[in-house]
Amino acid sequence: MTQFSAVFDIIDQRGCPFYNADDRMVLTDKAVVLPVGRPSCLILVRAVTELLFQLLPAATMDFVEFQDTVFTCGGCTGLIKFKLGSQEDEGNNDGEPVITGRLDAILPAELLQVFHMHQKTGKLLLDMESGTARVTFREGAVIAARFEELDNQEAIYAMLSERKGYFRFVPGLPESMMKSREIGDFMMILMEGLRRLDEEE
Repeated sequence: MTQFSAVFDIIDQRGCPFYNADDRMVLTDKAVVLPVGRPSCLILVRAVTELLFQLLPAATMDFVEFQDTVFTCGGCTGLIKFKLGSQEDEGNNDGEPVITGRLDAILPAELLQVFHMHQKTGKLLLDMESGTARVTFREGAVIAARFEELDNQEAIYAMLSERKGYFRFVPGLPESMMKSREIGDFMMILMEGLRRLDEEE
């Protein structure tokens, strides 16, 4: 079988116990790579794997005929919808390696400051005791954040109290996200989060 890779973005979910909108998965001719920090759902794996032979003939034309197709997985109590996405940010666009580490070595507040100060662009993905989180940076500015059911500033505030877990940073963003507005002034959000953390402790 020829080398094959297709990226899918989850565009909607209703009652899915594992995955969120904006999560990303990759189908290759050897494996299904699910969103980082998420459990493996065999129902979703089966649904995505079944697309391999449907998409394989269109791979040489960049899946043109399937670009607007909405695929679904509804094999359990929930439902998710996903579409083919861009593979641009699956690689290391600017030649940097994917950065990984443990939160007991660098806490979330310090980690966020590193990517802000160095004006990084990409996604910080965290798998922590209380759940998974994603913080999206554009040139050091935070343009999106999600921690379980929390979004943006509230997500940042909540993740600052985490002490154990793993993280990875994937450089690069699709062009469609490069014009997104930042969620607020980074240092003000961080200081407010640390203030709340002090009050809780």
